[in-house]
This record gives sequence, C-alpha cells and structure tokens, in this order.
Amino acid sequence: MFLPATEGELMSLEKNQVLKLTAISLFLINLFMGLFFINEGLFHADSVALAQAVEKTYQTGQLQPAANGRYGAVIVNSMLYFPAYLFGFNADFITRFSSILFHALSIVALFLFIYELFENEIQAVLGALLLSFTPFYFSPNTYGKEHGMSLFFLLMSFYIVVRRGVKKESSLWLALASFLYVLSASVRESILITIPLYFLLYFYPEFSFRPFKIVIPKERFNWKILCSFALPLLGGIGIIYFSYLHNTFKQLSISMEYRGLFSYILKMALEDLFMGLPTPLFVLLILGIIEMVRKGKHFLAVFLLLWTMSIFYYGNINLYCLRYLDVVIIPIYIFVAYFLAILHEKYGLVAKFFILYFVWNMIMLMYPMLEFRHQYNGEKHFALFVQANTEPNALILTRDDSSFIQYYGHRETCYFPLEYDKPEHFIKEVEGSLRQHRPVYYTYIALDKIYEKVSFLRMRRYFNMQLVGEAISEDYHRPELEFQLYHQKLFKVNLRNH
Repeated sequence: MFLPATEGELMSLEKNQVLKLTAISLFLINLFMGLFFINEGLFHADSVALAQAVEKTYQTGQLQPAANGRYGAVIVNSMLYFPAYLFGFNADFITRFSSILFHALSIVALFLFIYELFENEIQAVLGALLLSFTPFYFSPNTYGKEHGMSLFFLLMSFYIVVRRGVKKESSLWLALASFLYVLSASVRESILITIPLYFLLYFYPEFSFRPFKIVIPKERFNWKILCSFALPLLGGIGIIYFSYLHNTFKQLSISMEYRGLFSYILKMALEDLFMGLPTPLFVLLILGIIEMVRKGKHFLAVFLLLWTMSIFYYGNINLYCLRYLDVVIIPIYIFVAYFLAILHEKYGLVAKFFILYFVWNMIMLMYPMLEFRHQYNGEKHFALFVQANTEPNALILTRDDSSFIQYYGHRETCYFPLEYDKPEHFIKEVEGSLRQHRPVYYTYIALDKIYEKVSFLRMRRYFNMQLVGEAISEDYHRPELEFQLYHQKLFKVNLRNH
C-alpha cells in the first residue's frame, strides 16, 4: 500500500518540476540561438587546432594535443565526433556545434548553481539570462572556442560541491565535483586561477562582521569527506601538470606574461567591460553587493567579491582578450540578479524592464557581427581563395592565417619571420624551394601592422612579387566587439633575374 503524499511533498515535487522545465527552456533557447547564429566556419586558430586534433586522434589512434594541449576538449569533442567520423565528415561542424552545445549547458549549470546558493528561482533565471546573451561569451561559442565547455564543467563542479558536499556531505559526489574541476582545467588551463575559490566553497565558513568572526563547520574536516574532495582534485591537477601543462606554461611564459596588478592592460580590460555590458548593470552590481551584505549573506558576498577580483589576473596578461573575462562576469551577474530578484518582489514591472533592456542591448550589440559571420567567415573564404589560385604542391608564406590555409585550403604553409628576426635562413629556404620549381606564394594583410610591412618590403628586396588577387577577410584576434574587415592579398613569389 502507498501512503498519500503530504502537502509539503506535493509542493516540493511541483517545485522540482518547475525547475526542470525552466532548465530545459534555458537550454533550448540558448541552443536554438547558437545554431541560428552559428559561424560559417571555424573562426580562431585555436578552434582549427582543436578540430585538427580530433581528426588526427581518429587517424592515429592516439590522443592528440590541441592548442596548449587542452586534452580535455579533445576527448570530449572526439566522443561527439564519432557519428560524423563514421560518415566520413571532418570535425569542422562538430567543433562549432560542441561549442554551442556547451554554451547552452553552461547556462543551465549557472542557473542550478545560483538556485543552490540562494534558493530563489527568479534570481537564478535572471542570472542565467544575463550570461546567455553576453556578447563576448556568446560570440566565441559560435565558432568553435572552448569557453562554454570549460565554464560548464567549472560551474557544475561548484554546483555539486554546494548541493552534495556542503549540504549533504556525499563523498562520491565530491569526488565527481573535483573530477569535473580538473576536466575544466584540462579544457582551458587559465581556469586554475579559481582553485582558491573552489576550496573556499567547500569549507563554506560562516562570516560575521560585528563582531568579526569566521567559523568553519567541523564536518568539513571529516577525513573521509575531505579526502574525497581533495585527493581527486590534487591528483588530477598533478597528472595534467606533469603530463603536459608544465610545458604549456613554459611556452606561454612570454605570450601570457602577467604584467602586475595595475598594468596598462587592466585599463583596457575595464574599458572593454564597460563597452561590452550595459552601463546601468554596474549600478545594479553595487546595489546587489550592498543588499547581500545588509541581508547577512556575508560569506556569499565575500566569495563573489573574491571571484570578481580574478579580473586582476585575466585583465593583466600580455595577450589579453575580452573573452577571457567570461569567468569574471559570473559573480557580477549573480550580484545583479540578486538585486533584481529583490526588486521583482516589490516592483515586478521595473525588474522585468531592466532584464529586457539588458538582454536586448547585448543582443543588438553583437547581432550585426554574428549575422555577417553566419554567412561569411573571412578566414575560411581567404583560405578557399588560396586553394583556388595555387597549385596543390604550393608553399604558402603566411603567419596568423596558417592554420586556416592548412585546414580549408589544404596547402602547406611556412611562417615568415618578424621584422626583428634574422631573415637569411628564411630567404635561403624560399630560394631553395623556387630553384626546385616548387610554387611559392605570400599572403599580405592590409592592416597597419609594422611587422607585416617590413616583411613585405624585405620580400620585395629579394624576390619578384606578382599580385595574384585579393579576398575580403576579417581579423579574428579580438572579434567579440570589434568588426575589422580588410582586403587580404596573395602574391606569387618568383626568383629575380640577374
């Protein structure tokens, strides 16, 4: 015999159904939007490297590295690629689809995480909607970058730590959370800067300011619980560090050099942040912080503020890009959503107006770029232009377009040296190829880059340069807010007649 459910059980069941439907709706909205704006092709060298790594993994039977290793992304995408591989397709579409899929999943993960922290569905929905349409998060996830995947695993690890670790103290679930955190770091190595936050979330201390006191619950020091949390985490990080990350960090020591707490790059990062997000949002951020402290949620306020401080890392590295700040905006959105949820209780229409304004503003900011790139991928089209205008055995002298020309144009490439490199060896190699009757071509970007101009003048000094043609391309280095089209030229390189 079954006992009838109590009123409380029925309400809990109904609430769970609402949460599930909300999560599914958020997922489907983001998946549809991502597919609607999916880039015509891969639009970053890292995206091409990831697709190539997946294909080579199947060709060789051995796991291949993507840019900076990132074996986690290769493993996940390789699993998604299997059906396409059986039908003989390359990994181009599946790399872009994976990016969109994990963007949608990361929005659901943020929704669950906010709800677990505050038990407020309105706040969770509002925070998830803000992240959904953030231009510098949405855009990279339409052309094959790994940002959505890394944030999905990070947010799920945080969610599980709170739900199953802090509230229910489950050893197995904590081990899973740590595994997901390591997986996130293997997808994007810069996620490791959040390790202190991960530990802080596990210990979940009670904060009070009057009097000042920090109390860590004794249960957090239970050896079984602590070991199930820490050992998979430290062991997993140790494995990826000693297997490949230590070499990655050495290679990135210059390009990703940390410039200090208040470098000139930080000013650029803050300007980008204000350009990429609606200005009123920052007012609500301050109000959200005040309200959270005023209502006694001291630990969460401190935790989120510390999370926000990660901008002093992401916004101070040598090759900073706005998309790196996707980690930083999550706590900002949680503060904003917290205040909007309070506002919604008293002035529902005002709160709805704000969220509609924010979402509409962000969509309109990125719409022209996404619409154009959905129909025309400049890097892909230039690579196809190279393929159509060169011989199959041609050698293409290029730089940042190298991976696209290899992947889409199916031509061998060679990096030409920068203006401060010694050119003698490079010139001799080019001469050697030409004397062996191998066709050689040179790509020239018509942007205001000194090294491009110097290199082109150097080539003209040693060789005859014959213009083959040009095609419209687009700079992919900072595409989140900047829309920079240019005419890229292709030259035939010939020996001078002496």
